[in-house]
Amino acid sequence: MVHPLGPIEAPPSLDLLGPQGPEILPLITRPFLVLHRASSLYTARTCLLLLFDLGWEDQLREGTTLDGLCLGLPGQARKPLAWMLPFLVSEGLLRREGRGYALNGAPDLDLAGIRAAVDLEAPGHGVNFDLLDGVRSRIRPFFTEGRAGDSLLFDLALFPLWLAYFRNDNLVYYPNNLLTLLALRQDLAPDTRILELGAGAGSFARLVGQRGAEEGWLPRIAEYRFTDVAPAFLRRAQRALASEVPGLPLAFQALDLNRPLGDQGIAAESVDVIIGINVVHVARNLETALQDLRSRLRGGGRLILGECLKPSLDHPIYLEFFFSFIQSFTDVELDPRWRPMHGFLTPEAWMCALSHAGFRSVESTPPPRPLMDRHPSFNAGAITAWA
Repeated sequence: MVHPLGPIEAPPSLDLLGPQGPEILPLITRPFLVLHRASSLYTARTCLLLLFDLGWEDQLREGTTLDGLCLGLPGQARKPLAWMLPFLVSEGLLRREGRGYALNGAPDLDLAGIRAAVDLEAPGHGVNFDLLDGVRSRIRPFFTEGRAGDSLLFDLALFPLWLAYFRNDNLVYYPNNLLTLLALRQDLAPDTRILELGAGAGSFARLVGQRGAEEGWLPRIAEYRFTDVAPAFLRRAQRALASEVPGLPLAFQALDLNRPLGDQGIAAESVDVIIGINVVHVARNLETALQDLRSRLRGGGRLILGECLKPSLDHPIYLEFFFSFIQSFTDVELDPRWRPMHGFLTPEAWMCALSHAGFRSVESTPPPRPLMDRHPSFNAGAITAWA
């Protein structure tokens, strides 16, 4: 019998996951793999339905180009459309015709069937689809009126869905935190001072507090500085985290990655570990940001980046859909050496950028190749760079 989501990828073999493999492999369960495939398929169908919502079904049936769709739209519409069209080709909903795109037959756009399949094998994860539905329902003024994506996607109606998405019990998001935790836990010395960039909803800090207490290494942390550029996240964390992770020595600070850290009170060589989970890739100038981060680390200190990773820079992954409407994700300075285009990066691009910024060695958890060559949809990793 054909699975309603199509073929479900087999988990990788233990030998591909490196030294931390025994702790990584239990993460990659059948529900995880089903949810990953379902999320990609749901995103693709949501993308195409959004294009239909915008009145472009007839154009796509006849065949059109990126330029044709952008005609008469605000300039900001081009970048998300330039991502959507190749992504829809990769999912089989569109086909390429020279420089153009056309509907590939009569595409299946059923969303309820995807939800039903996930309810059977990975129940309790409807928030991932609720968030996609919410983005589709609210993002049209981005195209039709030129309204900012940030204000549309982070309004009061969608904010609770984002908070539910960035939780450790969400199998789609949890790998980012777990892999980063495994990297942090290695060689964690006494009196370690940690700074987390863009700590957001606080799920990583919660995981540190929980696992650190259970495994006995939490007392090695002398300070955990929780930072974010968004006042709403900082206020929420200050209210909730102290009682939820009482053993974690928390400090809170507003911090903007795109401003010199020294001007914001982070002294040179004052931190042992800097953590950034899916945040440093949005630095406006990646070279400058990485050099600044390195200068804040003590000798031998570590920068640990939990990042979504792409098997190749021109390979769209479904997780980029949410962020393609956000200015900080798309409006960055490009560099042909490591960031020739905006968005998530490849492991090799990170290696190049970190080495250029002066970090003396770089390792990944798990090792990205040949894992990603055999499993291109494995798109999470923790990258550790030593100052």
